[in-house]
Amino acid sequence: MLLTPADRGPGMQPAMGRPALADAWLAAPVSELSAPISHHRATTLAYAGALARGPFGGGAIDMGLAEASVRGGGCFVRPLPLDNTCASAARRFFREALAGSDLSGDLIHDGVTMASELAANTMNAHGNIEFGGQGRPVSGMPEIWVYIRVFGSGRELVCKIFDSEPGWDAGEPLPVGASVPAGPDSIRGRGLQMVAGLSAGRWGHHLSRGRLGAWKVQGKAVWFALRIPPGSELATSQRLAPRGSRAIAELAAALADRGLGAGLVPVTEAGGDLAVVSVSRRLTVWCRGEIVWWQEPEGGYDRLPVTDLVEAAERIVCAHEELIATRGADQGPD
Repeated sequence: MLLTPADRGPGMQPAMGRPALADAWLAAPVSELSAPISHHRATTLAYAGALARGPFGGGAIDMGLAEASVRGGGCFVRPLPLDNTCASAARRFFREALAGSDLSGDLIHDGVTMASELAANTMNAHGNIEFGGQGRPVSGMPEIWVYIRVFGSGRELVCKIFDSEPGWDAGEPLPVGASVPAGPDSIRGRGLQMVAGLSAGRWGHHLSRGRLGAWKVQGKAVWFALRIPPGSELATSQRLAPRGSRAIAELAAALADRGLGAGLVPVTEAGGDLAVVSVSRRLTVWCRGEIVWWQEPEGGYDRLPVTDLVEAAERIVCAHEELIATRGADQGPD
């Protein structure tokens, strides 16, 4: 039997402070700069599935998390340019992500405005970008991510801007909600005040890793979220919902795609409804049926439904990076 926190004792609670259509809608979830899905993703998923002893080889699944549209539970990803067109590119990509949706024009306008503000700040975060032939970036480039996650009894649209600088202005990040001095274009300026207002306080930042490029570079994601109106089709769309060993295999593949594959050890209980993946000695993820959960670095437990695997993977990556940060830049988590 695989022991879980729920088996060991009481009090498995979500971590505090975590913000718990047409076919054209996000038809191409991954940028051309990422590794080819047809080979790389299939190999990664088959490897993770084999470790989890789940039914993942030989074309046993029709679609995985990486191939899913945002409407179906996946994540829209695009690289942002390294020049002053990054803000306009973010506006264009945000609209592309919502093409065919039934969200109101006002809601889309607010999202476009916030995505533009956050993307403009990546101009100050080019220190960890690696360039290849002809000066093209091959890793560490800024990225925009768009996906849907559960929020309360409904859903919210999440937009994150990733860059390879772990701190704000290459320094230490300010606490979420802290007052920020105003400047016209600064990461600590009026842009974030606008984001805080338009998102009704649903914004923040956290440590993360890139999704694109040859190497999944460490850095930060700055995000905002917009509540999806209950009457919208996006509030009720069917989403990918793998259970047990299949969910763990999907998570393992997603984490491997983010550069955490070296230490992944999935294990499945007979029957496959309870499965576990060890990310490191201090970070273990469980899935029983339709719920996935793990222990946060501060000690509490965070849990999500399997329909929120993109959000789960992002939080697990963040927990992994926080563990590394507490041990120093030269050591991994225990």
